[in-house]
Amino acid sequence: MRRRSWWRLALTRFRSNKLAMFGVVLIGFYAIAAIAHPILMATVWDRATYHPVFGHDDIVVEKVVLAENEPLTDDDTQMELIRARMLNPFVVPGDTVSEVTLPEPFSIEHPLGVDNLGRDVLSMVLAASTPSFVVGLSAALTTAVVGLAFATISSYRRGATDMLMTEVSDTLQLLPAPLLMVILGAGPFRDSLTPLAFGVIYGVISGASGAAIVLRSQALSVLSRPFIDATRVAGAGAKQIILKHLLPHLVPVAALYMLIGASGAIVADGFVSFLGFSDTRLNWGTIIFFAMSLPPANRAGIPWEAIIAAAIAISLFSAAFYLVGLGFRDIARATD
Repeated sequence: MRRRSWWRLALTRFRSNKLAMFGVVLIGFYAIAAIAHPILMATVWDRATYHPVFGHDDIVVEKVVLAENEPLTDDDTQMELIRARMLNPFVVPGDTVSEVTLPEPFSIEHPLGVDNLGRDVLSMVLAASTPSFVVGLSAALTTAVVGLAFATISSYRRGATDMLMTEVSDTLQLLPAPLLMVILGAGPFRDSLTPLAFGVIYGVISGASGAAIVLRSQALSVLSRPFIDATRVAGAGAKQIILKHLLPHLVPVAALYMLIGASGAIVADGFVSFLGFSDTRLNWGTIIFFAMSLPPANRAGIPWEAIIAAAIAISLFSAAFYLVGLGFRDIARATD
C-alpha cells in the first residue's frame, strides 16, 4: 500500500511538470514518425522515388534558349546559349531544353523538398528516427546501469575499490563523451560504430563519469542515515540493504541522468555523423553532411530545407529527453 502510494505521488509530481509532459508528447511524436515511415513505404510511397537512401526523383524544367548576347531575365524559364550547349551542343536560340534542377524546394509531392541527389527530405527525416531511437535508448539504459553499478559498488565497498572507481570517474569527467566518440569514429572503430554500439559506448562513458559521481554522493548520503544502521542491527545483509534501501533512493536520480545521457548521445551522434565518422547509413547528421558536401545540380543552390529539417529534428528529439528528465528531477527531489 505504501509502495503504491509512492508511485502514485511520483506520477502526480511528474504530471505536474508541464515541460516534462511536453517532452513525453515529443517522444511519442517521434515514435509515431519511426513507425509511420515503413508503413508509408509499403502502402503510399513509391520505393524508387521515396526510398530514403536509394530513392531519386529528377525535377525536370523546360527552358528556352536565349540568343548569345540576350540578357537572362528569368532563370526558371530561360537559359543562356553557352549553358544550353553544355547539355546539347546542337541547340540554337529559341529551342527548348530540359534541365534537371536539384535540390528542389517544397512541393505537393515532396513537402520538405528534395536534396542534391533527388531524395525526398521528408522520407529521410522520418527514416532517421529509428536509428536515433536506438542511439537514445541504448545510451539511456547503459548510462543508468553503469552509473548505478559504479555508485553502489564504490559507496558500499569503500577503501581501495572506492578510490579506484572514483579516479576512473574523475578521469572520464575530464574527457567529454562527444569528443571521445569523434576520436573513436575517426580511429579504428569507424567501420563498427553502429547506432547500438554508439549508444552503448556513449552510455558507458556518461554513466561512469558524471552520473557515477552524483549517484555515489547520493549513495553515501543514504548509507549514512540512521535507518541503514538500524537495518544492519536487525541482521540485514549487504544484498538486502542495497536492493531494498539503497537502490530505491538512487533510481530517480539515475533516471534523470539516463535521460540526460540520451539527449547528449543523440546530439553527439548527429555531430559525429556530420563529420562522416559513423557507420550509420542514414541519420539526421548524415542528412546535413550530404546536403553540405555534395555539389548541387546546375547551380540550384544548397538544400536548406534538408539542413533545417534535420537540425530541427536533432534539436527537438534531444530536447524531448531533457524535458522528461526535468520531471524525474522533481521526483528525485521529493524522494530526497
